[in-house]
Amino acid sequence: MISTCKNCNHHFKGNFCNECGQKQAIGTFTFKSIFTEAFLAFTHADKGILKLLRSLLINPGKVAYEYIAECKRKKYFNLFTFFVIITAVAAFVENKDIVVKEALFKVDNEYGQVFNVYSKVLTLLTIPLLALALWLINYTKNGLRYSEYTVFAMILMSVKSIIDIVARLVNLLFTGVFKLYTAVDENIFYAVFLMLFMGYASYNFHKRKIKKPWFRSLLSGFAFCIIQVALIIFIVWAILRNFNGLGIFSIYGISNR
Repeated sequence: MISTCKNCNHHFKGNFCNECGQKQAIGTFTFKSIFTEAFLAFTHADKGILKLLRSLLINPGKVAYEYIAECKRKKYFNLFTFFVIITAVAAFVENKDIVVKEALFKVDNEYGQVFNVYSKVLTLLTIPLLALALWLINYTKNGLRYSEYTVFAMILMSVKSIIDIVARLVNLLFTGVFKLYTAVDENIFYAVFLMLFMGYASYNFHKRKIKKPWFRSLLSGFAFCIIQVALIIFIVWAILRNFNGLGIFSIYGISNR
């Protein structure tokens, strides 16, 4: 029996459209179907968000390599969509952490508020710089393009956002329940952990292309930290200087006057 796809109007036989992949049996939304779709989006065995979260935390380098080098794009939840979602969630949790601490301890964390506003900018600025550093450190050994390293850097920043969310949820737990000013993400040990984790991700990404990539991986983790620190210093300088002549921060009411 020939069916007409309700999504792209393509004529096909079978249960799925061979043009766009949509199911043949698509009906109206019911509460049952809404719950089912939402549940599958998080738990689908092949490409659910929960599976992607677990894979990124356990072996982000493998996920990135399969997605980029082996072109396994359907194996995981869309990593570009995931990057947007996880970045927004990280910014929300960070803001909640700041607000709770300010209300409880009667402090005014101005720089925390500013960095929360510009957290997405910081992430977006990090991606091309980190991609360039990774490419320069490793390109002679594997032949991957800078554009491919840009996707790898985006995946790494998604992983960082996941780790940041976990750290700030711990902050909220200790602040809200035990009334303790906790900042898991604001000490040298957290920075060292991120550096080592990024090195670990780089190692698992490159081990199929480069023999014994330990040194390059550690250098990649160090480069990540240097880039983050440099961008943070730049943002602080920009705020203090008020971007004279550009007025970027003035639209948010931030001024040194």
